[in-house]
Amino acid sequence: MAQVIVSPSADADLEQILAHLGAHAGYRVAAKYNESFERLYGDLAHFPESGSPRPKLGTNIRIGVVFPYVVIYKRYEGDGVVRVLRIVHGARRITGGMLRGLS
Repeated sequence: MAQVIVSPSADADLEQILAHLGAHAGYRVAAKYNESFERLYGDLAHFPESGSPRPKLGTNIRIGVVFPYVVIYKRYEGDGVVRVLRIVHGARRITGGMLRGLS
């Protein structure tokens, strides 16, 4: 089983997402999304290769989806670590610059 580490940037992204959802859709919706993100993190611990590869974003970069959000993570081969780098809305243009200094 891999260790899942959430970067400060991804943690801040999630806080903003949940605050926005709480304010606009209600506490229950925000809580359901929080559970979905936690479930995805658990899945990544057991199946770190399950996300779709995104080689244009960098080496070993993959994504998981909690619709409509995209969880961008890096799989560190050999050391059993998955590092969640960012969480962004799927409509946003995702570039390698968003990940600079995070991996």
